[in-house]
Amino acid sequence: MPGSWDNKLKLLITEVPQDFVSWLVEGATYEEEISPHLKARHVDADVLYRISVNGRPYLLHIEFQVSGKAKMAERLWEYNVLATIRNDLPVYSFVIYLKQKGRIAVSPYKREAHNGECIHQFHFETIKLWEVPTAELKGLGLKGLLPLLPLTREGKTIAVVEDIITELCAYEGKSRSELLSLTYGLASLIFSGDDEQKSWLKRRFDMLDDLLKESWAFQEILQKGLQQGLEQGLEQGLEQGLEQGLEQGLEQGLEQGLEQGLEAFRQTLVAVVENRYATLVPLARKKAEATSDISTLQQLFLQVSLAQDEEEMRKHLEKA
Repeated sequence: MPGSWDNKLKLLITEVPQDFVSWLVEGATYEEEISPHLKARHVDADVLYRISVNGRPYLLHIEFQVSGKAKMAERLWEYNVLATIRNDLPVYSFVIYLKQKGRIAVSPYKREAHNGECIHQFHFETIKLWEVPTAELKGLGLKGLLPLLPLTREGKTIAVVEDIITELCAYEGKSRSELLSLTYGLASLIFSGDDEQKSWLKRRFDMLDDLLKESWAFQEILQKGLQQGLEQGLEQGLEQGLEQGLEQGLEQGLEQGLEQGLEAFRQTLVAVVENRYATLVPLARKKAEATSDISTLQQLFLQVSLAQDEEEMRKHLEKA
């Protein structure tokens, strides 16, 4: 589960880096992303950006944490020092906590001698999203931060999510579909324990199906299994066809390749079902084998991937 949170937040900030830069460092401008990997120590940060403030260059280092961990302040200090040395630029460091759990890092971090003398003192910023007033974050007017609202102090409500959807649907920026998709992803994690909220969320975003299909996040779900299956099938079919002769081989190879691609996609669909609700595997296998239309399989794959529970997945499979 932590990976689900971290990945969605990293995708969000990558989609709208300037909005996060504006939020965290007053008057700063995003310049470019810097590799967060420091080879000498095998240390990686979540995000490292080159920014400028009043024409002066800096780096912005951001860590996302689902919950508090021991030695987080030390980790921030170590990365800040290494990034400063490598890039010869001062580094702003932020740690953004998503849930009120575990030990929260407190600034400043100090390294002291045996007699209490301070040898190192490192300052960083800590943001606890559950303490951030929802209206305050929204009031910044930064569309890219809207998907974060369900994580804020008053944000875990249907009304807040509905407000986000309304604003993003009216937004004409190029990231609209991605921001809606990430709002859905983060809200689904927040509403995971409330059946009524989960049902509402699913119904509400079903109404935005056309917009969500424009999002690379949704496209990735659909295309991953399809592309792998088709590529493998086409490659195998074409190789066999070429061995049998150019004209006949291409025709036969393409036919076999498409069939093998279809079969690979059937197997991917069954694997998704098996991973979530193994009791539905016989039904999924039966429906997959009876389906010879790739677009129908693609639609069924999307439906079972987004199903909120076993009963909903069963209904989709039975209707297919």
